[in-house]
Amino acid sequence: MSTRQARTYCRICAAHCELVMTIENGTERILKVKGDKENPLSQGYVCFKGLQAEEAHHGPQRLLRPLKRQPDGSFAEIESEQALDEITDKLREIVDRRGPQAVATFKGTSGSLYSTHMIQLDFLTALGSNQFYSVNTIDQSAKLVSFERQGGWGAGWHDVSQSEVLLFFGCNPVISHSTMPVMGPDPLRTLKRAKERGLKLIVIDPRRSETAQLSDLHLAPLPGRDTAIAGAMVRTILDEGWENKEFTAKHVGADRIVDLRKAVDPFTPEFAERVAGLAAGQIRAAAEMFARDNASGSAFAATGPSMSPFSNTMQHLVDSLNIICGRFREAGQKAVVDMINTPDPIHAEVIAPPRGFDHVPASRIRGVGMLGYDRLASTLAEEILTPGEGQIRAFFVSGSNPASCLPDQKKAVEALKDLELLVVMDPYMSTTAQLADYVLPPVMMYERPDLPIAVPGSNIGTVSWSQYTPPVIDMPEGSDLVEDWYPYWAIAKRLGLEMQFAGHELDFGVNQPPTTDEMLEMRAAHGRITLAELQKDLQDHPGGKIYDHVSAEVLPARPEATGRFDVMPADVAGEIEEFLASELVQAPGPGEGWSHLLISRRMNRVMNSVGNNFAGTLRHDPVNPAYMNPEEFDGLGIAAGDKVEIASDHGSIQTIAQPDREVRAGVVSISHCWGGLPDEEGSGAGVNTNLLIADDRDLASVNMMPRMSAVPVTVRRAG
Repeated sequence: MSTRQARTYCRICAAHCELVMTIENGTERILKVKGDKENPLSQGYVCFKGLQAEEAHHGPQRLLRPLKRQPDGSFAEIESEQALDEITDKLREIVDRRGPQAVATFKGTSGSLYSTHMIQLDFLTALGSNQFYSVNTIDQSAKLVSFERQGGWGAGWHDVSQSEVLLFFGCNPVISHSTMPVMGPDPLRTLKRAKERGLKLIVIDPRRSETAQLSDLHLAPLPGRDTAIAGAMVRTILDEGWENKEFTAKHVGADRIVDLRKAVDPFTPEFAERVAGLAAGQIRAAAEMFARDNASGSAFAATGPSMSPFSNTMQHLVDSLNIICGRFREAGQKAVVDMINTPDPIHAEVIAPPRGFDHVPASRIRGVGMLGYDRLASTLAEEILTPGEGQIRAFFVSGSNPASCLPDQKKAVEALKDLELLVVMDPYMSTTAQLADYVLPPVMMYERPDLPIAVPGSNIGTVSWSQYTPPVIDMPEGSDLVEDWYPYWAIAKRLGLEMQFAGHELDFGVNQPPTTDEMLEMRAAHGRITLAELQKDLQDHPGGKIYDHVSAEVLPARPEATGRFDVMPADVAGEIEEFLASELVQAPGPGEGWSHLLISRRMNRVMNSVGNNFAGTLRHDPVNPAYMNPEEFDGLGIAAGDKVEIASDHGSIQTIAQPDREVRAGVVSISHCWGGLPDEEGSGAGVNTNLLIADDRDLASVNMMPRMSAVPVTVRRAG
């Protein structure tokens, strides 16, 4: 058997860990995967998920040819071009009858060609629709809401190398590999090295997570009380005079600081500690470590608090901590830049609150609008199910699994079944693919060229690294796979649309479509580095390169830059009043009639809904169990491994009880996005916590984020 080695990087998440693969010649099978120690980014690190490349590409779950749903509900293979012909015909009929707003797309990042993933938006624009949905509005959209209402800083936050302290609300980068933009690949060693040089780490999390185990100070509050904790820290810092007075005078203003202090007046440390179930003195200790004792490093919030009630209010107050302490890069420092994006200058100045959501037409569902480019995912099921002008009838899904990740799973599945046309691009028969009219399996990551994920106008990296990777294995013999950008190109050509990609007019007058390399060339054409330069650098830097680009230097504020942070707009002040009147403040623990609060969690061997059907994963994690403190087991009449029922006021699920001493008593911690289709036994491993969630109540403002964490539930022995 002859083999070869190839170097590339993983695209399961944004960490982009570099890999060295051993590949069998002839069969093109991946035989072995290990981390690349010469890579300047990941330095040999690779997680469990990245090591499953062999099964992901060659396992029995993978689809190799397109499928079409038959009248009896079964699937039969169909040639990709014939499928695209039929899809186009059905789409044309729907648009002619219902208008372009009847067409929507849903975008994730799983399995997608990173540098072309925004082509969905280009396709919709060419068609005349703005029905663009993604996972963004059910994950951490509170960050965008806070920016829209409070403003932002042009030079960004300190990264881990520039920080004396980090404050994490519900962040667990040791497992997630991503607390953007401060943490990324090789998180455990990165944090350990930072702590060796003196970094202080504060973690606020209802469980002593893998990251919290490295902390200097861990606060384990009741879930959903982060708003009170952040508000109390803001109050303490202002009362003690630990804020950055020069920064706030210049970039906030005394009047706005007065309004902020007035809004957080009820949040004494004693009040917040009572509400959050913390020991006396813990909040003051966190404020001292963050603001008094250290001068650099920022506060961040992640998925758990962002899925909890009052998530936008929480994020606003967490960001206010950074503002009052001036925890941003200054002129003369180096920023992190995305080499694929345009080399816009970076200035140490305030970006005034855009409040773009105030300037978009109201949706027909609950009168909500949009957040950036996104329609709001919590309204998607109703947009499909509600008759009338603008009702979604055709739906394209790329790189995501909305049948599993949307709140209120039963309603989401009902909606997907109600569509006239559902097209899913997925390498596996996901729960969404099981409902599709057409399943188009894509070329997978190691079979195609690619660039790192790049979001126009943004940066998600932790260093200014980039790399072009060519395909390192051939597509499977006899397969009929599509590049995930190609169906949008092919349908637009068939419909006779005029369509752009990355600002370039696509030429539909030619017989042959562009190559993927040509698409990447268009994406990088106006970036800090071109595709040709990246390909050339690959010769001397096969693991990619960290660039020292002139545009990474933070420039002084421009004379015309007069924007200021709005640290306490009226709508946020109103939300604080609502929080103070809510059961989160008035009721102890989970509330009357409930035994626990359900929180979300990451699992080390899966990436949300991806990987929980792999044999390599299921050997370790056959289900997503209910993690609880074992000291509660006797009182519940359960033992480790017993089946338990978790019931909310919306639904119930059953899973296995798993003892975890790191989880606070009164909390049950379950990973989301597992399980199959509702009421279909054996259609997926584990259970889906979205069966417990309503999508039309307990909603945050602006982004309509449902209560998907800190959910009151009752836990009992099943049966």
